[in-house]
Amino acid sequence: MLRLPEFNYVRPRSLREATKALAALGPEAMAVAGGTDVYPKMKRGQFTPRHLVSLRGLRELKGIRQTKDGLWIGAGESLTAVSRHRVIAKRLPALAHAAGSVSTPQLRNMGTIGGNVLVDTRCNYYDQTFFWRQAVGFCMKKDGQICLVAPGSEKCLAIASSDTAPVLVSLGAVAVLVNKQG
Repeated sequence: MLRLPEFNYVRPRSLREATKALAALGPEAMAVAGGTDVYPKMKRGQFTPRHLVSLRGLRELKGIRQTKDGLWIGAGESLTAVSRHRVIAKRLPALAHAAGSVSTPQLRNMGTIGGNVLVDTRCNYYDQTFFWRQAVGFCMKKDGQICLVAPGSEKCLAIASSDTAPVLVSLGAVAVLVNKQG
């Protein structure tokens, strides 16, 4: 059984606190909301943060509401909530379908729309345990010099696996990013 490595769990009370914590902790920190991608990758040694900054309880990242510019969907909304929201189902059925097609009900209940849009790429060689990756000499995506999918390639060919990002792009969606400055 693979176990999570030790890490410090930071639980900010606001988005402002979260961005400050991420900035202060630097590259040794990662944000986590649903964790459906982060925790398995930590178990396999693909992600090695010393600190996880929780976005799970942040009210600023929750909600689905009509605005003068269109529909605002908080990055912290679960995929289930997005797939079942009546306005999304009526006005953006492709998005409701995409969110409802992700993995299993359990993962849709935990996983967030923000996490699905920003999900790490997938690769049959990279998505293995540390010991397996070490045995094959690692790959370009982490710790190696070669793409094992296409050894002659000068770049990593891991594929994007977001179910919702293509739909959001086709709808002309805009992502709002924040940092400690705003």
